[in-house]
Amino acid sequence: MHKEGQVMRQAVYNIYMYRIDYIQVFALIKLFQFLLIVPMTAIVFKLMLRVTGYTHITEQNIQSFMVHPFVISMFIFLIVLIFLFIYYEMGFLFLMAFYQQRGIRYRYLHIWQQLNRKVLSFFSIQVIFLFIYIALLLPLASFIFPLTLTQAMTIPHFLTDEIMSSRSGRLLYAAMVIVLVIVGIRSILALPIFTIQPKISLFRSFIHSWRFSKQDLLKLLGLLAILVTVLLLVMLGITLISTLPLYMLERLIPSTALVTAGITIAFLEMVFVVLFSILQAMISQVMVAFTYYTPLSKTRFTPKFRRRRYKPLLFIVLFVFIALSVMNIISLEKSVYAPDTKIIAHRGYTEGNVENTISGLVSAASAGADLIEIDIQQTVDGQFVVFHDRTLRRLTGKNGVISNMTLGELKTLTIHANGFNDKISSLDDFIEIAKALNVSLLIELKVHGKETEDVLPKLVEKLKAYKVLDTYYVQSSDPQMMSQLKKLAPNLRVGIVYALNIGPMDETVDFISLEEAWVTDQLISEMKQQKIKLFVWTLNKDQSLHDFIRKNVNGVITDLPDMALKIRKKQNERDYFLQRILNLLQFMF
Repeated sequence: MHKEGQVMRQAVYNIYMYRIDYIQVFALIKLFQFLLIVPMTAIVFKLMLRVTGYTHITEQNIQSFMVHPFVISMFIFLIVLIFLFIYYEMGFLFLMAFYQQRGIRYRYLHIWQQLNRKVLSFFSIQVIFLFIYIALLLPLASFIFPLTLTQAMTIPHFLTDEIMSSRSGRLLYAAMVIVLVIVGIRSILALPIFTIQPKISLFRSFIHSWRFSKQDLLKLLGLLAILVTVLLLVMLGITLISTLPLYMLERLIPSTALVTAGITIAFLEMVFVVLFSILQAMISQVMVAFTYYTPLSKTRFTPKFRRRRYKPLLFIVLFVFIALSVMNIISLEKSVYAPDTKIIAHRGYTEGNVENTISGLVSAASAGADLIEIDIQQTVDGQFVVFHDRTLRRLTGKNGVISNMTLGELKTLTIHANGFNDKISSLDDFIEIAKALNVSLLIELKVHGKETEDVLPKLVEKLKAYKVLDTYYVQSSDPQMMSQLKKLAPNLRVGIVYALNIGPMDETVDFISLEEAWVTDQLISEMKQQKIKLFVWTLNKDQSLHDFIRKNVNGVITDLPDMALKIRKKQNERDYFLQRILNLLQFMF
């Protein structure tokens, strides 16, 4: 533990002694990111849409979009741009730490020039190794930083849900994650080695990192885990202390609560930015120290700072603080705290039941779900059966294709999942029970390609016969069929299901169901302006449910309707401002 203690003391000492350098570097990085990287990405994407003639990208057109020569060239440009940004950002920190630990004076221009000497690697085959490096570290980053930044860079849930639906899929997924994490950990030092050593290639950096990991890898990971834990504890402590005034004031002087809440959020936002910047600096110091360990000497180099004037810095900090406070006050005043988001039970209530069954329907209605989502397909005899998959394999263990079987044959089969058994039912069975329970259905029409020509008129007539045409919702991933359905039944609420969307949407249907990974604040705003409802699927985490219910989307599709209902109930106008702040901060952890 002697070496680890020295490394930590050296890291703290260097960050403190070179604090002005770190403030300047992080300010420049953030400025560069928001003034160049973010706008450039938006401009390039809009340019790609204009050149290709698309309004937005979905799973229906993404293949033709991605093979367009202009799109390919622009994606290569963006990838190289992002890699360059990561390289310069992390390279700057690694080189600063390296020089500081050896007591070598440095200039920003010298570090910039040293990084420039290797920039040609990004226009050669070497960039593939950097791509692999970043891809490998994403799973690791998600474990180390349980925050919005890394959680946004995960595999969409609809893909993992399908993989995790079978035992073989779960084993394959677990094995894949384990391999990626192990390889990612053993490659963790590739980038610092590449940036510090002037003549080494990325490939050789991987080899050096792999060799190093045989020795001090566990010690390095232990220190990184300690750093993250300490940061989270400090954030928790600061949050508790800074919210005490708000806790007192909104009970004693309620008229001051709004302003106090805005100021509190602004303070916490700035503190969190500072803490994460310190964490990033500490991690770079620790990684460099473990890679190129230099024992602390009694005569350490102390940088000679010129007398600096802190007034400009204090003025900037004060200006940012006031601006953030004003924006937060306006946001809190306008925010919706009594959301009317519909809670939609995904395939019924699957906890304690098999999906798409009558028992799941009854449980979802008892839980209080506003809508119950079910999947239907047309059988070989033209009837509608409630079933999700095209085949029987997953839920019955038998071979068979739904489109080749009659409704009568299917209703005799027993389906099982998670230790529960049930029977397959028809759409008529579901509508009858739903009407008795006074709950509406969100019907998703699964298209397998063997539907009868009158499939849509048949569905409309059935809904008319049960007098639910004006209260039910029907959706499908086939936009053309939904457009036809809307023309057939103008009063029916018709929607399109998208597993992927990039860009603005302009649809003629009543609602859109979109996978959560692709839902942005801008899209939510656009949908409200167009008066098109937005349902988000499939939300099974507290963080996601809190976030989208807080944003008051029209509906959240979830396997946990009871949890979603509790979250919606908490977010009401009777909550104290302190509770509202905690709801805003909760999704970060």
